[in-house]
Amino acid sequence: MRAIVRLMTPLLAAGAAAVAIVAAPAAAATPLSCADVGSATQCTSPGNSQLTAVAPHVQIYPQFIIIHRNHR
Repeated sequence: MRAIVRLMTPLLAAGAAAVAIVAAPAAAATPLSCADVGSATQCTSPGNSQLTAVAPHVQIYPQFIIIHRNHR
């Protein structure tokens, strides 16, 4: 009898944990509303705001060093 109780206890705990996980509300229950803000996208939900920005591509030109010498 003790062996059955020792084996059933972890099984009952796992079953209770599974029921609690299924019964819990989903974290993403509220849909996000997204809007373009300039070069970024802002997504909001109640109590949360997320801003995703992408840096624009900048053309980098080669740099030349010019030395000026005063000839007298």
